[in-house]
Amino acid sequence: MPLNERKKIYWDSANWLSYINGVAERLPVLDALLAESASEKGTIIIYTSVISEVEVAFGAAEQNRHVLDPSIESQIDALWADREAIKLIEYHELIGLESRNIMRLSITQDWHLKPMDAIHLATAKGLNIAEFHTYDRALFKYSGYLGFVICEPHTLNPKLL
Repeated sequence: MPLNERKKIYWDSANWLSYINGVAERLPVLDALLAESASEKGTIIIYTSVISEVEVAFGAAEQNRHVLDPSIESQIDALWADREAIKLIEYHELIGLESRNIMRLSITQDWHLKPMDAIHLATAKGLNIAEFHTYDRALFKYSGYLGFVICEPHTLNPKLL
């Protein structure tokens, strides 16, 4: 299926971290979505901001032990390798301005929003996506304000482990 006909899905860093950390209950869905995005006949395409490359700098095991593992770094690098399956979106001034607008909106609602999360939301908004996938439930409340659904990753066909 041509890229322009696929459903646009945005992933924030929570999904990538779940994948790198091997969160067992999440892997079947994440694997299925990545495979679907990588397939020439796939019906979705996954987008993320280049800031994900910064946010996914290490795995939980490395953080807990304070020791870096080259195999985990290789896994992280592999995430971004298939540019047909994963579309990395560059940060630019318009994303920065929209991020600021979203942060200002959060203040009016008495919500707390981290700058990196605002960048993810603004990047997704600029792409006219169908869904924003995250395991960060605090972001769900922005659905009604940004014009797209914010939810946990989901699929009708999870991969068997």
